[in-house]
Amino acid sequence: MSLRWIDTHNHLFVFKEKEQVELVSQAKEKGYAGALICAGGVENFELARQCAIRTGLSYAVGLHPMYLRDRWQEDLKELEVFLEKHAEDPYLAAIGECGLDSSEAYRSNLAIQERVLSEQMKMSKRYGLPLSLHGRQAMDLLLKYMRRLAPLKGVVHAFNGSPNQAQRFMDFGFKLGFGGAASYDGSKRIRKTLAELPEDAWVLETDCPDIPPDWRRDANKDNPMSLPVDLAAYGQIAAELRGISEEAACDQALKNSLEVFPRLLINDLP
Repeated sequence: MSLRWIDTHNHLFVFKEKEQVELVSQAKEKGYAGALICAGGVENFELARQCAIRTGLSYAVGLHPMYLRDRWQEDLKELEVFLEKHAEDPYLAAIGECGLDSSEAYRSNLAIQERVLSEQMKMSKRYGLPLSLHGRQAMDLLLKYMRRLAPLKGVVHAFNGSPNQAQRFMDFGFKLGFGGAASYDGSKRIRKTLAELPEDAWVLETDCPDIPPDWRRDANKDNPMSLPVDLAAYGQIAAELRGISEEAACDQALKNSLEVFPRLLINDLP
């Protein structure tokens, strides 16, 4: 049986149309069977949708905390209009990328971030769509809103929190996403978390073109990128860290991905 890997978070729409198709075709040869293409602003919603249609993958739309605009209230309205219009779109699988970012560069607008996240969590419940969450230096704040709003399930992508935070997210039915950072020898906490999580708690992602793997950073120090084809290697890393076979890791990651994103499309492979 061929391996089928699921990429639960990427930004494939940033590539040119021809490149999108080529990158997915290349990745399919390594078992790339499905993905969630995440937009982070109203200007990307249609780009993500068209990319999904073009490649046979799924997409999500949301307002990313790092890219909020002065007109964030209007953007929230546009997000809801888009969700209403495309509620039955078979390619639409989630709301995201959304969340909170309290790193130094974005801390000043944290109050606005919280208001925007709160509204998107409410939309998640209204439209029955899970969330793809960003939570840099803001895990406890994310958890605070989960307690308040009891959202639908989702994934905390690029998880880098503590074991206690991981357990609390799991208690809310969320999975934790791992990708390029798990390939770094220095990412000891991330690698330990991926190794020790319950089997039903983790998923894989590329965050393409962000968070490149260590081998691509070494090969291209000026402009390293992650790519869809890297996903199979991340699966191998997960299998090694967890002490299981590659087939078992693939089966578990597939099951977990579809459990949290049930509308994800799965492609036929070569």
